[in-house]
Amino acid sequence: MIDYFARFRSLARLMPGPRRTKEGKPIVISADARVSFDQKGAVFLNARSGIVFTSNHIGARIWQGLLDCEGVETIAARISLEAGVRHDQVRQDTAEFIVELETQGFLSRGIGCRA
Repeated sequence: MIDYFARFRSLARLMPGPRRTKEGKPIVISADARVSFDQKGAVFLNARSGIVFTSNHIGARIWQGLLDCEGVETIAARISLEAGVRHDQVRQDTAEFIVELETQGFLSRGIGCRA
């Protein structure tokens, strides 16, 4: 299974370290995060802890937004338009998903970090 993730490493992995979203909020993608995308969503592997986390296509879209340094508002606005769902509901769901990614060790908020 790890070999499977290794094949997608160059496609789905962002260089670790502090980055700033377009909204100015720093985030840090874990160096241990490995992500594989397919049509149904994404599979996340924390290479250090061995945690495997799956998401649907919306979770994959949120992760892609984070890779593109988009903030919660931008990600939520795009998903809201794409899916035809109320922005406030998508924003709440996006924020909750990001908290879950933090909890599982895939990213952290870089409070006080420089971009």
